Amino acid sequence: MAGSGLKAQRRWYAEELRWSGGLTSERLVRALATVPREAFLGRGPWQIVSGTKRGRGYVKTPDADPRHLSHNVLVAIDPKRRLNKGQPSFLAWLIDRLDLEAGDTAYHIGCGTGYYSAVMAEMVGRRGRVVAVELEEGLAVRARKNLKAYRQVEVVSGNGVSHNPGRVDALLVNAGIASLPGAWLQILRSGGRLVAPFTASDGGGRILEARKSGRRWQARFVGKVGIFHCTGARSAADENRLKRALAGGDADKVRSLRLDSHARRGDCWLHHQHYCLSRRSP
Repeated sequence: MAGSGLKAQRRWYAEELRWSGGLTSERLVRALATVPREAFLGRGPWQIVSGTKRGRGYVKTPDADPRHLSHNVLVAIDPKRRLNKGQPSFLAWLIDRLDLEAGDTAYHIGCGTGYYSAVMAEMVGRRGRVVAVELEEGLAVRARKNLKAYRQVEVVSGNGVSHNPGRVDALLVNAGIASLPGAWLQILRSGGRLVAPFTASDGGGRILEARKSGRRWQARFVGKVGIFHCTGARSAADENRLKRALAGGDADKVRSLRLDSHARRGDCWLHHQHYCLSRRSP
């Protein structure tokens, strides 16, 4: 396919995601139109799943034309494990909530083969920085190779909880957590943004968005989610605590993330020894 035609197709893909994902960032839409998705998914043909046919399994593309990937479809990374490259409209929506600007530093936990890290790298530009972490060594190797051209990206093979990326402006967790590690809260600068899925043992849960202003944190749940677990940010006790909170309802009334020491009270939605998701305004 001619280069100009493929460029137009990518622009169409970005516009499709603008509307299907409700995106507000022009910087993000431009990045989606720029980053070649096929460069992060190996050689085609590819195994894909459309939103309307998820129950029918994978469908193989007829050939290796990259236009097949310029749609809002899941693409298999490992079909045997049903491990897919995340739904573009969903991941783009999460990234949109980070409000990334040129020069920002972003921490991406669970980067897979690196596509969405590349999108964020385009958004922060050459003066910015993206630290992309992947626990699975094989995927991290692929991400490092795929992101070689992005000098502002550092790919780490390891645990996103124990790794220290330094101070960051935004943190995206692309896996389900049952608890917020204190280290993540400490590395965010004032004005920093965090987006992370809180999930129960079955992988279902809600997406937390938190914003730091000085010592105060605004927080709210912005949507529902089903996603793979994040190793290192889960324990049986944390899962049970989260399960009780989700069963109790009122997740939509969470308004703040409190780090001050206080006894559990009526406005505490999820009370942890190190933090509290509270219905109380910050």
